[in-house]
Amino acid sequence: MPLPSIDDYPERYRYRYCPRCATELVLAHLHDMDRQRCPACGWIHYALPNLAATVVVEYQGGIVLVQRDINPDRGIWHLPIGHVEYGEDPAEAAIREGQEETGLTLAEPRFLSYSFGPSYGDPRMFYVVLGFSARAVGGALTGSDEGRGTMVLPLDALPPLKWDSQREAIAAYRESVIRSWESGSRSR
Repeated sequence: MPLPSIDDYPERYRYRYCPRCATELVLAHLHDMDRQRCPACGWIHYALPNLAATVVVEYQGGIVLVQRDINPDRGIWHLPIGHVEYGEDPAEAAIREGQEETGLTLAEPRFLSYSFGPSYGDPRMFYVVLGFSARAVGGALTGSDEGRGTMVLPLDALPPLKWDSQREAIAAYRESVIRSWESGSRSR
């Protein structure tokens, strides 16, 4: 798949001026593609994908789902998910997002999966989503500003999830559960 050109970038990546010195940017062919470059200070714009983390929250024998109350996809049920902040460890971001969206205190993040693809809200935006699992160790299941409500379902009763990244995280989680049962270890 060819990489998107500057004309394909979402609005947030369409710079006109250098963020370092405010000089108008020019197009330059660098590293096998056209890029925006500052003729004054040499700054080069490398558009990067967004980084997000999702978490499979284990709580009372089931998995926590949150009903989304923001666009895009208002009303769907999903795993807690959100952006990784600058400088934040993705596992810590998964824990933070899970706690913010559920009210639970989470621990023991474990890497499950990663996915890469376009955003459902803007297909010109690309995401790398890292999937984790974590156990609830306290708190109260309450929800957040971004969610209408929460529910806990057994793993085998989860509804189909819309987002590829979350389906992949659940598939990896299921596989880890099967491996732990096969090895005779019924706990994490």
